[in-house]
Parts: sequence; structure tokens; C-alpha cells
Amino acid sequence: MRRVAVVHDMGAASVLDVAAAFEGLAIPVFVCPESRTMEQPRELMDEFGILCDIAGLDTREAAARLRACAPDAIVTYNDYQLERTAVLAAELGLPFHSPGVVRALTRKHLQRERLNACGASAVPTRLVGDQATALRAFDEIGGPAVLKPEVGTGSRSTYRIRTAEELRDACAEIFPPAGGATHEDFVLEREIPGGSGNSPWGDYVSVESAVQGERVEHLAVTGKFPLAHPFRESGSFLPAALAKRDREAVLDLATRALKGLGVSLGVCHTEIKLSPRGPQVIEVNGRLGGLVNDLLTRTGDLNAVEIAARLALGEKDALTGVDAGEPDRVSFVFAKVPPMEATQLLSLDGADDLQAMPEISRVMVQQEPGARIDWRRGRLGHTFVCYGATRTHDDLARLLTTINNTVQVTYK
Repeated sequence: MRRVAVVHDMGAASVLDVAAAFEGLAIPVFVCPESRTMEQPRELMDEFGILCDIAGLDTREAAARLRACAPDAIVTYNDYQLERTAVLAAELGLPFHSPGVVRALTRKHLQRERLNACGASAVPTRLVGDQATALRAFDEIGGPAVLKPEVGTGSRSTYRIRTAEELRDACAEIFPPAGGATHEDFVLEREIPGGSGNSPWGDYVSVESAVQGERVEHLAVTGKFPLAHPFRESGSFLPAALAKRDREAVLDLATRALKGLGVSLGVCHTEIKLSPRGPQVIEVNGRLGGLVNDLLTRTGDLNAVEIAARLALGEKDALTGVDAGEPDRVSFVFAKVPPMEATQLLSLDGADDLQAMPEISRVMVQQEPGARIDWRRGRLGHTFVCYGATRTHDDLARLLTTINNTVQVTYK
């Protein structure tokens, strides 16, 4: 049977997700580098596939170890492993994003410049490395603006900047004093205006797309719940609550963005703001969106983890059946996001009652009473997450009210 190398880290697909999606298709070769966010589940990798541990190895050594496993293709479902995967793919002669495309997918400033150039957005952007350059950039582009890491995911350390004073405060948190420890670069860009806030839904969506050469097929348009301040995600639902005309505009824009960035292979995740001036791309990620495959498999027959592997293997019919009919239910993932000022979880009551609701299939408590809270952690700081499905979008809106009335949370 064919073998597909999966450069693994915490991301859009777990070891079990990969094992289930690859069944009958290929043997997964779990390439296990150092992880920035988690302890790698090496025992699970060894149980459900072939473990190729490359932690601590340089590029040449890692490539040699992986070559011995004889993979026919290579993929990753994690932003932070895109560069490593591109390097390994080049060493082994396997198809993947080129290093140049990976830079455009992972470096937000470069990406914004290319999105602006192809007409997928019109957002002034600056790369900043300290308070002085940040303040100069703010003078040039104005506010409100967004300050975020040049390389980052999951809403980590993303600030909304309305005044120079807010920018100074943010810089004091993210940039060390002169002569201190090294730091990462940030991007300051003009905030894309959003909707009025009267809807139960967020003013942005995401598009999951499969790319094979010049062919771009869109797997789904996923709706979003409103962001928690400043830009923290609180969950997604599928399908998005969009009129046909708006959906077509969003899909056309996603296609333009992918082509503008030079993407020619794989599954990508594009976030799009529903601006009063028309849709504009927030950002493009060179991998499957987080938790999106769970939504897809619960509303239809598509499995994006499997599609990504088939594309990597070069299957010409990998996109057959992508344009399936509309789902007959609305699947969702909803996350309880702590207030920005919270520093500790004091109590959590009622989460067990959610599990008894027929629309909810699973509840995951991510923080226990006493846990320290830091809004900068993005989605890793969610209090609890629940999964489920409703018949209609109206049913989902009512269920959100019920969830918020059922669970009582207090913070310090």
C-alpha cells in the first residue's frame, strides 16, 4: 500500500483523524519533529502508522530518516510545520508548496502585499519590530488597526489598535526592553471594516479549498460566531448563513487569493471579511482550517484530511464529488471565550447539563477552576467547547442563547 508522510503537530488533524481518513488509502508515516505547542503522541503514531521521529535532527538527517520510510507523498495539517514540510519535500523530490509559496502563506506582511496586488484585499500594511517603527507605521496607515505576529495562528497576541496610546501599551507587552531577549516581528495593518453587529453571526467566513494545478474547487464556506474582543474566535458552523450572491462573491475572491499567492497543490483555508465595501481576504493558510474537517464529516461525505492526501498522491480524481449537495443540517463548534480582563477561572457550573441536550454531541472543558487565564493564548484559552448540530440556522441561534443561559462562569 502507498505511504503518505504526515509532518505532525497540534493542528487541524489529530493522529486519529489521519488514521481514519487514510484507511484503505495509504499507510500514514507520522513525521514527528519538535512541537511548539504540545507533547507529541509518539505511542499513538506508532500504533496507527509508521513513526518517523526527527526531533533534534538537522535537515539532512531528517530527510535521510524519512527517505528510509519510502513515502509516496507528504502533507501537513499545521501552519508551523509548513516550512519543515516544504524542505523535506524538496529533499525527497515530493510535490508540495514551494518554499516561496510557503513564505507567502506564513509571513503575513508578504502575504498582504501579494493579496493587495492581486485585488483580493486593499489593506495598508507595515512590518514592525519595535515601538518606534510601530508608531511610525500607525502615523502612516491610521486606525483602527490590527497588530499581530508576523508568523502566528489561532488569534495569538492579536491587538486592536485605535490610538497611539493603545499602541504604546501593546508594544510594552510584546517588545522587550532595549538589550533584552530577542523578539518576533509583528505586522500592523489597517483593520478591515465589518458588519453592524446586529446578527447572531460573525462578520466573516472561511473557505476551505482544494487546489490541483490550475484547478481550484471549494469544499465549504464556514460561518463564524462573533469574535470576542479583540479578535478571538468563538467557533464556527457549516454551512455559512449566506445568500447565494454573497456566497458566489466569497468563492470568487478565495480563488483569486489562492492564485495570487501561487498555490498549486493542497487544501487551504481562507478567511474573508464581509465588509460593507465588499468581501476582502483577512488571510490565507496553507492547510486545512482548525476543526473544519469535523464540521464537514458531520454534514456530508467530504473528508478534507483524505482529500489533502489524495492531492499529495497526485490522484487526478481527487476532487471528484467535491461539489456535493447542500447539507441537511447545520453543524457547529462553539467556544466559550473568557473576557479579555480575566486572569483566573474561579468557577464553572452547568457544563455537564449541556451534554443532555439533543443538539449537542460533545462538550470539552478546557480550563478547570483555578486555571490561570491569559487572553493572548487565543483558542488555547477557551473555557469550554461544545460540538453539535441543529436543523436550521434559526435553531442554532436559539441554542446559543440556551448554552449561555445554562453555563455559569465566573472569573477573577
